[in-house]
Amino acid sequence: DEYHTLMGLFKEQLESYKEKIGKEKAESTYCGLVSDYKNLLLFMKSTKNIEDIVIEELDKSFIEDYYNWMLGTCALASSTAFGRVNTLKWLMYRAQERGWIKVHPFVSFQCLPEYKRRSFLSEEELQRMIHLKLAYKRQRAMRDMLLFMCFTGLAYADLKAITYDNIHTDSDGGTWLMGNRIKTGVAYVVKLLPIAIELIEKYKGVNEKKISPDHVFPVGDYQTMLGSFKILGKKCECKAEITPHLGRHTFAVLAILKGMPLETLQKVLGHK
Repeated sequence: DEYHTLMGLFKEQLESYKEKIGKEKAESTYCGLVSDYKNLLLFMKSTKNIEDIVIEELDKSFIEDYYNWMLGTCALASSTAFGRVNTLKWLMYRAQERGWIKVHPFVSFQCLPEYKRRSFLSEEELQRMIHLKLAYKRQRAMRDMLLFMCFTGLAYADLKAITYDNIHTDSDGGTWLMGNRIKTGVAYVVKLLPIAIELIEKYKGVNEKKISPDHVFPVGDYQTMLGSFKILGKKCECKAEITPHLGRHTFAVLAILKGMPLETLQKVLGHK
């Protein structure tokens, strides 16, 4: 009780995060933090034969050992190791804010992930997706939701959350989608193109598989959507493996190619 420990702080932050899921935090981010927690615990057990450590005893060598262990023993991607290093740094900033430590023990440790090329649909692939003939209603719904993400830049969690209250019409008759990102809470504002408006109208009054009649799309769970998207990708002979987040990448790339300024794109995507 006299000491503040690393895993004790981590557990506390996880509990706090869990309470905010669906309100201002995404479940996927929480699951990522749980994985970070388990990975850190495994590192301490396997290399130091401990399950926790006093925060005041942490130094730069601890995070160096952890980073090298992730890349070497665990063979993790550099982007994954980078993310888990940042989680540790975030925890130390929390400890600093509470006055538990005066100096951040990891602040001087730097690492960068290898650049990973982001996949996206080309305009030709997008056209094939639009005109693809599908026999089953649920497959058509999945295709429509993918197209909506490609034309609005919404992530899966945001698509699942939007209701008709998020859709607004301005004095000039323009239709806008406005909301706050589930992952970060940052506001986004998207001017809806005709195809996006058409898709919204298509699902008005169609309440099957919707969370509630107020929700715009019958989204369903992530794994089901992922499986459907893979099938759609094969049918359209897409080069990239289609995931729900690929729609967001597609929107960003097409917006830049069509001349949208980066500052505008930042606001549309809800990036900090």
